Amino acid sequence: MATAEQSNHTLVDAVLRTAGIDLWGAAANAPATPLAPALPVSVSLAARIDAHALARLQQGEPTAYGAEYRRLNGLLDAAGDALVVALRRHGAKALRRDATIYADRPETGDWLAAGVFPHKTAATRAGLGWIGKTALFVSPETGPKVRLATVFTDLPLEVGVPVTEGRCGSCRACLDACPAGAGRDVTWHAGMAREELFDAGACDRYMASLGSAEHRVCGRCVAACPFGRAPAS
Repeated sequence: MATAEQSNHTLVDAVLRTAGIDLWGAAANAPATPLAPALPVSVSLAARIDAHALARLQQGEPTAYGAEYRRLNGLLDAAGDALVVALRRHGAKALRRDATIYADRPETGDWLAAGVFPHKTAATRAGLGWIGKTALFVSPETGPKVRLATVFTDLPLEVGVPVTEGRCGSCRACLDACPAGAGRDVTWHAGMAREELFDAGACDRYMASLGSAEHRVCGRCVAACPFGRAPAS
């Protein structure tokens, strides 16, 4: 006989797979993730970036990657809404946090993350992956080629084993691909300050130099990572 947690897992999995989510996992929200609601479980959602958009980015066509970025943010937010509705119908409390968006800051021209919730933290706590050397979330299955969002609930779910250290080893692919030189070639561990791992200002300045907002995407570190890359035919 299935336990309550197993039945709940089946419910969540069915909703998220139908909504187009490629990978998900649950984590105990203790200690509470920064900016998280007072609910005991976080559900991390991941949607895979289309390989064609990444290929066109590498060929010098950034608009496809920008469009894919916005498409996935919409998909993630819609999937989060669908899960919240399903969980509430099941008698549980549920709230979602938006997928992180990027926007111009007019007073400085910086290209900044406007979303403030640390989805990567929720994903590592759920055991879905780790943080790489240019501060990307890296999954063994998809590499960094995903976008993330998070739903919080009080529905009992089996939680994953948190990942607390980077697993990139001696790989430098993302570091060598970064035109801003933003990575510091150190191994991530849980609780590490981002400044120890990654120079976000250098990344922001490089993207700001790329021109209009629709062209302010880089993604070279994402494309360079060997994790999640399709095997050669």
